[in-house]
Formats: sequence, C-alpha cells, structure tokens
Amino acid sequence: GALRHVVYNNDSNRIKLVKVGGLELLVRLCATSDNEAVLESATAMLRKAVANADIAHKLLDAGALPALSKLESEWTGAVQSYAASTLNLLEKHARRPWNPPSGRSAEPNVAYMLLPAAHPASMTPAVRAKMVVRKMEQQDGSNADSEGGDFNMQMDAVHTDLEALEAFIKSRSGARIQADRCIEAGDASMVVENAGPSKALKEFFSSDEIDLFVLAYAGHATSFGGWCFADTVISFEEILGMWQQARARTANTEARLLIVVDAPFAGRWVQALEKVPSAAAFASGIAVQAACGPDQPAWVSGEHGGAFTSWYVSEALHGHSPWSLPDPSAPPSAPPHADQVPCMACKFDVFSNRRALMSIGGEEHVPDMSLFGSPWFAR
Repeated sequence: GALRHVVYNNDSNRIKLVKVGGLELLVRLCATSDNEAVLESATAMLRKAVANADIAHKLLDAGALPALSKLESEWTGAVQSYAASTLNLLEKHARRPWNPPSGRSAEPNVAYMLLPAAHPASMTPAVRAKMVVRKMEQQDGSNADSEGGDFNMQMDAVHTDLEALEAFIKSRSGARIQADRCIEAGDASMVVENAGPSKALKEFFSSDEIDLFVLAYAGHATSFGGWCFADTVISFEEILGMWQQARARTANTEARLLIVVDAPFAGRWVQALEKVPSAAAFASGIAVQAACGPDQPAWVSGEHGGAFTSWYVSEALHGHSPWSLPDPSAPPSAPPHADQVPCMACKFDVFSNRRALMSIGGEEHVPDMSLFGSPWFAR
C-alpha cells in the first residue's frame, strides 16, 4: 500500500520503479499472492504503469498475461476491475495487427511444409542414440506402452498424420494455398533427403509472396524436443534463426509462421518460444502448437496416426478441437491420454483468447488454433 501511494500519481517514481525491476515484482505478486489488499495495490500500479508499447512488452515478457487473466476470471471487485483494465491497456499498446502484402481485402497466401521423422534404419548412430519414439497403443486400444511398437508401424503413423494435416489445411477456407511453394507429405522425405533439412527449410522460408507458413513435423524426437532426420537433429533455435534470416532478406516482414509438432516432448518448442523476447527480430510472427507438454510422451492411436493429430483434425473439421474452449466458462474436454496434454504459444496475437496463454505448468488445458477459422488468423 505504501509503494502504491509513492508511485501511483508520481511519474518520476513510476519511471524509477520500472528501472529497478518493479514491474516484474508486481507481476510475481499477481501470480503468487492470495491477499486481496496486496493484489488490489499491485494491479492498480500495473494499470497505471502501462503507458506505452515498451512497458506493455516488458509486462508480457514478465508473464503478466496469464497472471492477470487468472485474477480477472477468479476475483471480483477492485482486483478484477484493475486486472481487466490492465489487460485492456496491454492489448491497446501491444497488439500487432496483421497487414499482409496481399492487402486487407484479399485472402492471405499460404504455404505448408510437412516433415516426417527419418526412418530409424536410415539414421546415423549418433541421431538414433538420441531418438525417443512415440508411444503406441496396444491392439485392443489400451494405453499400455509397447516399447514404441514396430518402426514400420511408427512410420506408417507419421505419414498418416502428415496426409491428414495436408487434407485439413487444403479444406480450410479464407486463404489461398500456393501449391508451387508447398512441400507435400508425399514429397517431403525425398526433398529432405536430396537437399538436407536445413537447406530445404531455408528454401521454404525464402518466399516473399507467402503471408502464412505452416510447418508441421511428426514422429520421433530427442529428449529436448529436437526433430530427428537421417544425419542431423533440428532444434527450435535453429528454426528461429532460419526464419529471422529469411524475413530479413525478403520484402514480406509481416509473414507469420505456425509450427505444429506431434512428437514426444513437443512442449519444449512452446517453452522455447515463450522465452524469446517479444522485441526479438521477427519472433512476433511465430506460433507453436505442440501435441504434448515438455516432459510428456506423444501417443500413436494405431492406424489413425498420432493421437493428437487425429483428434486435432477430426474435431477441428467440426468447428473446434477437443482441447478448445468455444465457451470461455466451460471446462475443456479431457484429452485422449492423461499423460498427453497439448499446449501452445502464440507471439503474434496473444490477446484473441486470453485463456489460451495460461502457463503450461498450471492446471489449465491450453486450447489449440484451428487454422484460418480461428481468431489468431483473423485480420
């Protein structure tokens, strides 16, 4: 309360508070305290502090969005009011509208690249030693781990996933698929084998005519979530670097990238994106949809492919996924496997659905993004 008295109506003191890390302290209080007086003062000071985009981005990087969203939904009175007002100011100063070169009235140009993991038999010993396969259900549909199952069955599931995603993307309205820039499921293995994954990815990102790039990967991964190819492992940091270089060299700096990962430990990609500062070059154009948490397995549902992808596609075609929240007050549906909870991070518009930004370590199930039909892709 004393701190609030000192800084609330004093611009000079508020500037000093920001410089010494006061905003981060207030966010931590909002995230951890259950004292109404403390929360009222903290949210009041945060509301007063959000005066420009720089402050808004500082608060977002400090984790203000999930903390304030939780207060907005769980508290009443002054705490709820201040939290809601602060969220509205964050949105006002930090929201980044999407204006692709094709223009506001035109549909965005979309290209996709669908990458399968390499068959373990073709991997170098170094890559294979790091590989963690997806868990396979038993023939009776039970969740018993079958040691990853037969590798050929694993690869059949990978191609089932990518073909399903390809059909799903093509079925979406509101975008123009640029077929000549797409790497389809049936061609991806050959493209990666001939050019190598890094060169193929750089070429994919190089176009300045594409507004939205969709990059999907299915199959095995390392314990840190790395994608397993024949002789190399690709990490999020490498993808980020390729994306930043490509955007710096092309005219389309407004392009966006959606990464979909159906692999073990896929949530590591979500964690990695969340750690990237909002001010990092072109990072605000990236979103990641992960099939599971950072320390969780990814399941394969027999002939239906990955448990996440099969649900994601079949349910999204009917308007929402089993993990989406069409009604913000309704609890999410239970995922098909208790030890596999999808998560996501979205840098380019974190305000379309505030509940979507709840921490992946919390109790909330995080909804996914239904391509083109969701608020994240609305212009």
